[in-house]
Amino acid sequence: MNRHVLGTAALVLAAAASPAWGQGGGTLSAGILGGATNSELNGGIVNTDHRWGGTAGAFLAYNNWYSVWGLEANWSQKGGEGTRIDYLEFPLTVGGGISTSQGGLKFRLYTGIGFAAKLSCTSEAQLLNCDDVRSTEWSWPIGIEVGKWTSGGKLIGLDVRYNYGLSDAFTNVGNLSVNRTWYFRLLLGTRLLQHN
Repeated sequence: MNRHVLGTAALVLAAAASPAWGQGGGTLSAGILGGATNSELNGGIVNTDHRWGGTAGAFLAYNNWYSVWGLEANWSQKGGEGTRIDYLEFPLTVGGGISTSQGGLKFRLYTGIGFAAKLSCTSEAQLLNCDDVRSTEWSWPIGIEVGKWTSGGKLIGLDVRYNYGLSDAFTNVGNLSVNRTWYFRLLLGTRLLQHN
């Protein structure tokens, strides 16, 4: 399937998932998140095995009834077996959230669009030269968060996300491969503003 079609589909899904934007009260929150990545390079003549890496960053989120808008700034390790590419990522996400009546657990399904700038690269793979890594990357994040607000106004949660690369990781024609990355992260947040 064409990656441009997938990107357009992500934006349409994001718009459809947030009909409550601009309605009712809202909460602005911020926090930190961190954990592990599991990534592979896939889609061209080079398909690697998975590699584990790390990720850490900060988020800003706006909840409005059942919709949740989020912006993140993350350091993330991607690539595949034998190749590590570090990025500074800026995902913009939107989705729907629900709360349970028992225990106050909150669930959020989301999608969006992500932009990343390459920070560094190391590679032991013969066909993957770090000089050929693109300086920027676009991706389609799809994820779920499970969290709980404490009585002190703190958020503790778990985030699981899949990032599908919408742009090639390498510039040379023979090695057209995209990053496909799983994120497993803990998040800690606090409310900044709340209005009714």
